[in-house]
Parts: sequence; structure tokens; C-alpha cells
Amino acid sequence: MCNLRCVFCQNWDISQRGSGPEVDAEGIAGLMLSLQERGCHNINFVTPEHVAPQVVEALAIAIENGLKLPVVYNTGAYDALSSLKLMDGLVDIYMPDFKFWSRQSSARLLKAKDYPERAREAVREMHRQVGDLTFTPDGLACRGVLVRHLVMPGLLDETQEIFRFLAEEVSRDTFVNIMGQYHPDHQVGTMAATGRNAGSARYVEINRCPVGAELEGAYEAARSVGLWRFDQRVL
Repeated sequence: MCNLRCVFCQNWDISQRGSGPEVDAEGIAGLMLSLQERGCHNINFVTPEHVAPQVVEALAIAIENGLKLPVVYNTGAYDALSSLKLMDGLVDIYMPDFKFWSRQSSARLLKAKDYPERAREAVREMHRQVGDLTFTPDGLACRGVLVRHLVMPGLLDETQEIFRFLAEEVSRDTFVNIMGQYHPDHQVGTMAATGRNAGSARYVEINRCPVGAELEGAYEAARSVGLWRFDQRVL
């Protein structure tokens, strides 16, 4: 379960529903070791904030039994500093998704008005622990921070502020994945069933895909503040 409630969630069918079996720490450790035996490149925990102590317990068991793969902490950046500090020395790669800069957008679209502050704190702590993203000689990420940003329609000003923060308060060498695949989903565009707005589409301001000029503008915003390390596969 995700700890955010994004109204536009791009994978809501798996992130917003409670499904799947419960697994204890030993079971999680066994799964990690099984993935290593099958040749996986890393162990990727997706939005693990709400189970951070259990992740630590599972990693301790797995490492004692031979886990050597890089550990990836894949998150929406709505993380408590106390949780991240538990991961210090255990996580190799942090992969936060920095969504919005303003409290207004965060309250309306994530249902978490304190998201910007928490995300800034989280990204700073992640970078303190592991630094800029580095790669093995064969091109696999092995340590550091990779920040993802999903370009949203009509919100390029927030994109620019996020990139300015990364360049000026984290590192100009921050590796950034600028994502252009946003599409209306989940609650966006659906009809309100009750109340004053019954029968009208919801979140109309983001009820479209970003246009080419917005994606180009995102890259320009990043370059204008000195960021230069991008996921070349999408250029």
C-alpha cells in the first residue's frame, strides 16, 4: 500500500488496494535471496515507509545469509527522517519520486499538504547517506540517489522549483529521470457522484497528457539550473 493518495495514481490498481499475502521478516529475506539466486541485479523495495522496521529486520537476516545485491529504496519521497535513518548503511540506491513543490497542489492532488517539506527533508537525507548516483563499469547503478519527476500538465512552474532545489540544495550532479508518460487515470476525469459537483468531471486541470512543449520545458528548466545527468533512454 502506498502512503500517498495521489488522485492521478498511475498504478492505482496495485498501489491503492490491500492485496497479497502477509510475509514475515524471514519470508522477505528468503524472497531476496531467491531473487539473487535467479540473477536479479538489485533488491527493490517500493514505498516501504510504513514497514521500515520490518525491512531492516529482513535485510539483517538476508545479509547474514549471503545477500550481496544492491538494495534500492523506491519511494514517493513522503518519508519520515526516522525511517530513512534506519536505512543508513543498508540502502545502496535511493530512488525518490519528487512530485510537487507547492502545498496547494500537494493537498489537492496527493491529499498530503506537508508533502513538499517532507520530500525536501527526505531527499537531503538520502543524498547525505549515499551521494550522487554511480555506476559499475558495465553500466549498472550501484550507489547514490536517482530522482524521478513525472511531468504534469500545466504545472511546469513546480517542475522548475523542484529542479532548482535539487541543483542548489542537493547537488548539480543529481541524476534525474524526467518522465513524460503521465495520463489521466484513477480519479482524474471521473464523474462526481454526490454533492454540489455531482455529474461533473473531477480534477479537470490535469485531465490531459502533457504536450511536447511541456516536456521540452522540463528539460530546459533542469538545464537552466545546472542539472545535466538525465536518463538518456528517454531523450
